[in-house]
Amino acid sequence: MVCGKTIPFFGGCIVVAKLLLPGWFLGLLVVIAGCTNLTEYDMAYMAGLYVISAGDFTVIETIPDIEGARILLLYPGNIFVVSTEGVIYRYDSETMELVDQNQIGSPSAAGYSDAVFCTVKNTAYIIGSYGEILELSLPECVLVDQFSVCQSPVMLALGAGASYLFVADGPSNRVYQVKVNGNKTGDNVSIYYTIRCMAPFQNPDSMLVSTVEDLNLVSVLSATNLRSVLLAGGRPFSALVAVPDDTVFIGVNGNSIGVFDAIGTGLPPWPTFEKTVWFAGTPLCLAVANDWQHAYLLVYMAGVNSSRLISYNYSSGHIDRELDIPGYPLDLEVLGGEAVYVLTTK
Repeated sequence: MVCGKTIPFFGGCIVVAKLLLPGWFLGLLVVIAGCTNLTEYDMAYMAGLYVISAGDFTVIETIPDIEGARILLLYPGNIFVVSTEGVIYRYDSETMELVDQNQIGSPSAAGYSDAVFCTVKNTAYIIGSYGEILELSLPECVLVDQFSVCQSPVMLALGAGASYLFVADGPSNRVYQVKVNGNKTGDNVSIYYTIRCMAPFQNPDSMLVSTVEDLNLVSVLSATNLRSVLLAGGRPFSALVAVPDDTVFIGVNGNSIGVFDAIGTGLPPWPTFEKTVWFAGTPLCLAVANDWQHAYLLVYMAGVNSSRLISYNYSSGHIDRELDIPGYPLDLEVLGGEAVYVLTTK
């Protein structure tokens, strides 16, 4: 997912503004200005939410013109859309009607870039504005906590044990641990290369972290001790997701998608990348259904300036279906094994 950022620059800062141009998700306007506080300029854009049948890839419902929509979050009976305007929209998953909307923070072109659902607390963690992490109760969307972990969080993940929240910092390439009970920041570890994606490992409170160059295993040794181990180099994933209740991961490497078993092969060396198929486009979002058969990949088709949804059957190792969707890809989520939710710009 692409986002604008405010980047420190000597005594002042570089201010990156999001400017949406027709046919593109993002254009960057960089202005050098002396300032002491973080500043962001946001020109809100419109996005559309597409609800797609997982069975035949027909479009069930479309919700157009959601201002600044950035990410999706699914919760039983509800679909939440988080906006760069600092607003969270709540839709009924049955009727697709807007139930309510809440202002959860200030507008931010660089914020609201990721969200995770914490089952043990029935809350959601969301990257907010100016590097803050927001915790909201669901489905009411009441602010429970607000805290800072690092300079510029770019992605969040919860370990399999759900005891710790993992936060990846963009500028430093570090992964931070936050104890879910009390939201207390513990240790952090440096990852040598730029972090591209994180996926919960099967061991409690461990995380697979893929960079532009290698694959790492980050594990919690204690409430104040985090460890990173290099698993393999030379074949990075741009997207990675764990299959529920299994040792299998779905990974995207370049223009191929495939399966590997991180436990069965033994690490190191590099796990066997099985059932690989090729696809066209630039991969941006990956999600897995709970039917133990399908993963869904959302790619950008630059030639026609649109999104493409791909259904990958990891059981058989084949692509089942493809569907072109207007706009630039923003986010992708799966509700059970019945519906796929795709968020794109107009």
